[in-house]
Amino acid sequence: MMPDTRSQRNDANGNYARFVGLGITLILIFALPTVVGFFLDRLAGTLPLFLLLGLAAGFVGGMYYVYRALQKLGG
Repeated sequence: MMPDTRSQRNDANGNYARFVGLGITLILIFALPTVVGFFLDRLAGTLPLFLLLGLAAGFVGGMYYVYRALQKLGG
């Protein structure tokens, strides 16, 4: 009896879509606070203070998101 390759293919496509979604979300979590910080720096006329704060916030948020996503995948 042959294994059902159709269900394996559907699982692979589902995983592909899930990981692409995780990647896009992770990029947005990093990028949005950084961009907001950049524009706040331009508005306030400060050095890269808000840019660095936005970058740090994006990093912390991104790592938290990865942690939660891995917990969900692990069960």
